[in-house]
Amino acid sequence: MKGLIVLASIVLFSFPSRGEQPVVVVNSSVSEAYLDKATIEKIYLGKKTSWENGSTVVPVSLKEGTTHELFLKEHVGKSSAQFTAYWNQLVFTGKGTPPRAFSSEADLVNYVVETPGAIGYVSSGTQTGKAKVVSVK
Repeated sequence: MKGLIVLASIVLFSFPSRGEQPVVVVNSSVSEAYLDKATIEKIYLGKKTSWENGSTVVPVSLKEGTTHELFLKEHVGKSSAQFTAYWNQLVFTGKGTPPRAFSSEADLVNYVVETPGAIGYVSSGTQTGKAKVVSVK
């Protein structure tokens, strides 16, 4: 019985509540008001490198944490380990550079605000300042 309670606690507290779902933020230079999941996946796998207006897409990510794990699972279709392995292979073969990763959501938001074409994600409770929050459809 004790083991079942521990297991239930792990499951309940391993994922954020609905209110903590990742939100996608972009620099104000990005004209898109919403993005679909396929586009986000292409951006984070290095397969989409420019916005509709022709400017360069600059994806950034968090280094770790629940928001990072949930974002990758929901929007990229990979675990953190799979995402890292994917980018390690591209870097090793000279075919890509992974998204810059930040330790804090505040640092990520500041970078997005200051970098034209930047896109990132944070938990829904994070202050996004002048970063534009886009809907995901």
